[in-house]
Amino acid sequence: MQDDIFSRKILLDVTKLEVIYNKSSLAIQGVSLKVPEETIVAILGVNGAGKTTTLRAISGFLGSDAADIKDGLIRFEGKKLNGKYPHEIAREGVILVPERQKIFETLTVKENLMVGAGRIKKSHLKEALDKVYFYFPVLDQRSSAVAGYLSGGERQMLAIGSALLCSPKLLLLDEFSLGLAPLVVDFLTEVLESLRNDLGLTILLVEQNATAALKIADYGYIMENGRVVFEGAPERLMSHEDVKEFYLGIGSAGSKNYRDVKQYSRTRRWWG
Repeated sequence: MQDDIFSRKILLDVTKLEVIYNKSSLAIQGVSLKVPEETIVAILGVNGAGKTTTLRAISGFLGSDAADIKDGLIRFEGKKLNGKYPHEIAREGVILVPERQKIFETLTVKENLMVGAGRIKKSHLKEALDKVYFYFPVLDQRSSAVAGYLSGGERQMLAIGSALLCSPKLLLLDEFSLGLAPLVVDFLTEVLESLRNDLGLTILLVEQNATAALKIADYGYIMENGRVVFEGAPERLMSHEDVKEFYLGIGSAGSKNYRDVKQYSRTRRWWG
């Protein structure tokens, strides 16, 4: 692996995580993953693979889903996160951007950003806002607009911008490309890459869009049925036949026509 990112400080360490829903249904089974500092790590998988549940377990939001951590350990900067409330985990610097651009629709763009800026000293507020506006100029242009009237892409930019004002050390990003136009996805991937390179921000993102995620990721995990089934650097993942066929839409003949890819024509060979 180029650069050997695991020689860096491990910011997040998840070990043999198990999550149970409604005290009966096992959703996450023995998931282990590591996120080194100043990297982008991707968790890939189809809908229902357990990706979002993993992020919710890390961020402490499982309670809203009638789910509990049954076993395993989540450590951030060496501190145990198991059992902590979401606001306590956020204070540690772990900030979640939920799926589907969660914003306050009745507030303006500026007011949404100010909600995330609660912990920033007044003397540093303008600098913090300018930084968000630098990466997302449209938020500056539409600062007085009611958030409910924003486009899907603008809403996602606002959600990420609000999270940046919470001073994250680790940004958890759930399906940032969902329902967005390819040009918007390209812009967001460029911004995420810049946040890592310019600010040293560490990002753990969950995605079904493997192409977008692997374009910027330093490392990736593939989840199926609540388990990690394959992992590696982007080059390793993209060269695996199952990843190419089931996640990138590239068949054995190199076709990228999704109609030509038989999604269930054979069993996946993750360890083959």
